[in-house]
Amino acid sequence: MHLSMSDMLHMPKLFILFACTLAFVYGAQKNLVLVGGNLQEDNEQVYSLIVELAGGRGNAKIGLVTAANLNPENSAQYYQDMFQGRYGAVEATWIPIDIYRKENNSDPEVVALINGMTGFFFGGGDQIYVIESLYIGDRQESPALAAIRAKFEAGTVVAGTSAGAACQSSAVMIVFVGLSYNALAHGVNDYYDSDTPDEVAYNRSGGIGLAPRFVVDVHFSEKGREGRLIRLLADTKDEPNGATLGVGVDENTALHLTWDTDPDSAVGTVVGAGGVMMVDISSAVISTSRDFDIKDAVISYLTEEDRVNFATKQVTFAPWKQSLSGNERFDHAVGSDDIFGSPYAPYRKSREWNRVATSLFNSRLDDIVYGRTYEKNPQFEVCLYENPLCKQVVMSNEAGGAEAVGGNSTTTGNYVISYKGMTVRIHPYDATSTTDRCRANVAFLLALVFVNLFL
Repeated sequence: MHLSMSDMLHMPKLFILFACTLAFVYGAQKNLVLVGGNLQEDNEQVYSLIVELAGGRGNAKIGLVTAANLNPENSAQYYQDMFQGRYGAVEATWIPIDIYRKENNSDPEVVALINGMTGFFFGGGDQIYVIESLYIGDRQESPALAAIRAKFEAGTVVAGTSAGAACQSSAVMIVFVGLSYNALAHGVNDYYDSDTPDEVAYNRSGGIGLAPRFVVDVHFSEKGREGRLIRLLADTKDEPNGATLGVGVDENTALHLTWDTDPDSAVGTVVGAGGVMMVDISSAVISTSRDFDIKDAVISYLTEEDRVNFATKQVTFAPWKQSLSGNERFDHAVGSDDIFGSPYAPYRKSREWNRVATSLFNSRLDDIVYGRTYEKNPQFEVCLYENPLCKQVVMSNEAGGAEAVGGNSTTTGNYVISYKGMTVRIHPYDATSTTDRCRANVAFLLALVFVNLFL
């Protein structure tokens, strides 16, 4: 190829322009908003956040991806009414790709439509339908998904609720329904069987991969999904797309994730009335030789305006919340005989784990609280530990100690409690030995302290 002197003189400028373009695209701040489902029409915090990130009122053009829903057009109309009719987006346009119109994922006109959007919102339903709609054959990325990914990498916000949030996972993806008890008792499956809907299933290949490398669960506290997330992490951590970290997002609540180039360095901020649980099993001791037994799972629960740095796992509480240490409201924590709120109990207890855990931090005298599964044969016990003394005896305390804060929400006025570093053990329940064993362990440590001090 022959280059003129003029061509050669312009090459450095072209190179600089190309390099600047790459830096702009790959250095742009990424914004991912994961909503835990049941997003209420009056949730101005979450809706307005998405619109603002997409360009603001009068400018935002939201692409609606409703592939998870079996009635995708109706779902799109609903969100069009929300974003455009109520929250000021200049445009909210259906992206017509779903299980009925898979071929549209390669249509140049649909790709052009995607490229004209300033933000995307994935609706709820079944996350498997999203995968089936946006991929070709055996996980070949479609032109439509490639366009969404390129827009996201360039700084365009992507948000999703319920299945639309779960499908963003880079790690293994939880599939549809499934109960915590069934996960603890039977483990998790890499297939879904409609004849056994209470069993927990997952997809080994993960979701569409926009989220950092952690497992995403939704409808979290409301449906008692703490146990299923813990078991899924434990069973899949050594798989190619496994992870030791998971997040569970409550209903009508969002986790707003931001990062520049490395998704593993993302910072997450909680938006809305509920909370987000972070489950870390990286230092856990796990046994499945008989019934499932896990020690040293570390749990944090963040509420409105709390932040977490996923690179360091450091939690920063909102400044308007006050430490509960010395400000506890009750003498004792209150345990539970239905820690995961079984749908088979006479009365389903929503957010039961959350109630038990916050009662621990809000108690003056207790360092440990217990909960059990409603189901038996086997029955499982959940032990929640606040005091580092007990945690060092019964399980390790590499999280560095638990801490909790509370305060009145700046938006709802409700009193909320956040905590970090709570240590958890889940094991088969033995009514004759559990309490005695913990007391014996504490007594043993106290004896060691006595020996070291006085001998």
